[in-house]
Amino acid sequence: MMRKRKWQTVVFILLIGLLSFTYVHLNKLFFSPEEVFYAYERGLRSGPSEEIIREFAQENGGLLLIGRQKEGLFVASVEKHLGIFWRMKSGGVNGLFPIEKEFDGYLMQDGTYIGLCFNSEITEIFCIAGNDSEQNWREYSCQVGEDGFFFCETGLDGAENYDAYEEGRNADGEVLYTIGDEGLAQSLRSGSFTPKAKGVTKPFITAPTAE
Repeated sequence: MMRKRKWQTVVFILLIGLLSFTYVHLNKLFFSPEEVFYAYERGLRSGPSEEIIREFAQENGGLLLIGRQKEGLFVASVEKHLGIFWRMKSGGVNGLFPIEKEFDGYLMQDGTYIGLCFNSEITEIFCIAGNDSEQNWREYSCQVGEDGFFFCETGLDGAENYDAYEEGRNADGEVLYTIGDEGLAQSLRSGSFTPKAKGVTKPFITAPTAE
């Protein structure tokens, strides 16, 4: 009888382990944010990232992980599940944000402006962001890190706004590279901005999202 109970206990433990493994696998759960990030990269056949260069806390819990690839930035929004697991965050903006120029940036849905610079002479990025309907264009500046990454908080809703102009300067303030509507930048800086001076050159880009 004792031997039978021991065997039943072993079977019960193995069954629990099998069901737990199945649950974790089917629900794509992992034990760390980094595991989720790299699994998502593999799923999209992207990367792998050279490294995860930033982690940002998000509202309502979760983390925004940003990795650096040769092609640009790979972004993954993750959240905790059942206290011990991590998974992709539902509704988050995820995927590859390509950088094909000397630098480029993206306005995320939470209003964070992020980007990557490949020109080591550029130390500061200026970005004009807003939208045409409300005419709320404003300029933001970001310092470029040693790894080329830059970011700033705009407070804008990235689903309704976009970055219309980007400018890279060196340590002496000299403009080395520009992207977008220079006319909008000039009129805004001179104080002569009018609705007719606006321009749409680069809409907000939504990267692939998890299925």
